[in-house]
Amino acid sequence: MHQHKAPGHASVTISLKPIGGVPGDASAEQMEAVADIAETFGFDELRVSHEQNLILPHVRLDDLDKIYDALVDADLADGNQGLITDIIACPDLDYCALANARSIPIVQEISSSFGGGERQHAIGDLKIKISSCINACGHHHVDHIGILGVEKKGQELYQLTLGSSVDENASIGSIVRRGFDGDKISMRWKPWSRPT
Repeated sequence: MHQHKAPGHASVTISLKPIGGVPGDASAEQMEAVADIAETFGFDELRVSHEQNLILPHVRLDDLDKIYDALVDADLADGNQGLITDIIACPDLDYCALANARSIPIVQEISSSFGGGERQHAIGDLKIKISSCINACGHHHVDHIGILGVEKKGQELYQLTLGSSVDENASIGSIVRRGFDGDKISMRWKPWSRPT
């Protein structure tokens, strides 16, 4: 939820990032449910964000509980906006002719590793983006952690970038290392995901 300039109103982000799921995907039934929510509670307006989520830009604060209940019924109540599992990803090698590597399985692995709500909130605001080629559809180069899929001699490899920023002090991150294979890039998250 975000503040709204009109008193008694807010804008609500609907996450399309289910834990362990494909980021940005929704079923036809879920889209129908969101359309119904927008019609009933959102002045018939719905927006798609660059972060692969949906936004109800104008809702009454008094309707937030009803909206939440409707999102639970549609299996769209993942409250992970801005958290580690709110990962932006390009469509990857399975869907794009330009891609060099798969991004969706990497996202699913990271999301599953950090999927517990308490763990996500303990980590706080951490943004991850992944692209499957140098065209950078996932904007991997401008967020806290960026992952770029590359191809070398027929092998899918991944490059890590750390420390970018998209705020008023925008900066491009530093490349940490080139050439992790897919198993190693997703395994890097495993030690961090163990409960403490």
